[in-house]
Amino acid sequence: MALLSWSTQYSIGDDLIDTEHMELFRLVNAFHDHWQEKRDQQSIAVLLNQLIAYAEMHFQHEETIMLDAGFPKLAEHQKVHEAMVETIFKLRQSFEARDSHLEMNTMKFIKAWLLEHIIQNDYLFRDFLIHQKNSVETTAP
Repeated sequence: MALLSWSTQYSIGDDLIDTEHMELFRLVNAFHDHWQEKRDQQSIAVLLNQLIAYAEMHFQHEETIMLDAGFPKLAEHQKVHEAMVETIFKLRQSFEARDSHLEMNTMKFIKAWLLEHIIQNDYLFRDFLIHQKNSVETTAP
């Protein structure tokens, strides 16, 4: 059973960001499935590492898109990304140390991280893009 289900409500309005968010949902679900099925620690760690690497790449893409769009809250958004990466690395270290209590914390963090980041942080960029588009449309001859 999927931990997260993609919905168009999570769309930001940038094709690359939205496509990468969909892939993050897929990776989170794959990680969750392996974890829930109590697969071996090594295969779960491989998926966790894939998720982390993909998220880091996504953050770089997202920040570049925000920079190119002139998003005024980019510096704040970068700090959120940095804090998320730091937290996930700490959780990965605990996971690799086989702390089973932290395995559940890892799963909770990953789910909350993705949904909350999109809703609380990426929606600010979505709103900025909508405002920019509306401004262009109202000033166009």
